[in-house]
Amino acid sequence: MKTTVKNTLLATVGAAAAFGGATAVASADSVTVKSGDTLYSIAQANGVSVDELASINNVTNPNLIFVGQNLELTKGASETAAPQVSAKPAAATQQVAATPAASASHAVTDASNTYPAGQCTWFVKNAAPWAGNYWGNATNWAASAAAAGFSVSGTPQVGSIAVFGAGVGGADSVYGHVAMVDAVNPDGTITISEGNYAGMAYHTRTISAAGLQFIN
Repeated sequence: MKTTVKNTLLATVGAAAAFGGATAVASADSVTVKSGDTLYSIAQANGVSVDELASINNVTNPNLIFVGQNLELTKGASETAAPQVSAKPAAATQQVAATPAASASHAVTDASNTYPAGQCTWFVKNAAPWAGNYWGNATNWAASAAAAGFSVSGTPQVGSIAVFGAGVGGADSVYGHVAMVDAVNPDGTITISEGNYAGMAYHTRTISAAGLQFIN
């Protein structure tokens, strides 16, 4: 994964962890974007669709909202509200889609991220936007990816998604774990980057590839 991608992910994950990933509390007609919010989380918390929320607020890029930005929840409120002045985004809290770490052969068809902020699945989806949404818990990703037409095998590649089964390699005994493959080393080990590992928002380590599955 490129350094700039790592920095973007770390800043975004750190913001989500610091604020617990909580969506801004809404007034009757609008919400103010806080650190860790996404358009998806705000829409879900207020019972509107992402498309409707984007349309009401003339948001052309659903993955780009700013801390301090005011979002109207209904068309009526949008029409009567005072002119909105967009807050200047802070670099550490700007919600952006990370540059894909995987091969360019994977087309990015949906750059949004529906996974819980701060989780390993959320981290990997940001790092590899070509991964699907709603693939379930980390332990389900290999099966979900295969069903979606991706290649899944025991052979890692740079840019692959590593899937840890439940309890494998220190993964959670129920939910499993996913990570990005940053390097495949001559001795057969792999270097990975990951989120939500041992309580850390961002982490790298070198491990054996044995027992893991890889989505390519």
